Amino acid sequence: MSYSSKGMVVRVACEVSAEGQIRGLDVSFNDATAFRYLNEVDLARYWRSEGFVRGYPVLEVLEGGWSDEEAALQGYEQRRREWLVVTGNSCVSVLAATHPSLEEAEWHLE
Repeated sequence: MSYSSKGMVVRVACEVSAEGQIRGLDVSFNDATAFRYLNEVDLARYWRSEGFVRGYPVLEVLEGGWSDEEAALQGYEQRRREWLVVTGNSCVSVLAATHPSLEEAEWHLE
């Protein structure tokens, strides 16, 4: 994961070849305003919900997530869009106004 004034990129590994090449995705957010890194235990409210869609690396959280929690705590009237980048063991919740771009990526296992 990298974050700078140019945006945020979350690299997700999907498979490893016999040669040690990792294939995955770069999930890029041009306008991320906040993010948090979560391990599996912290994700219970997401993966236990009936609306959790399995098998996709990026999901938009439409209700009941971090964005709603922050809106209630801080008195926001306008809801912010929330995205969840899902991996096998940890995930990243991102607040961003626009949807992320996804690009295939490949790198060598070190």
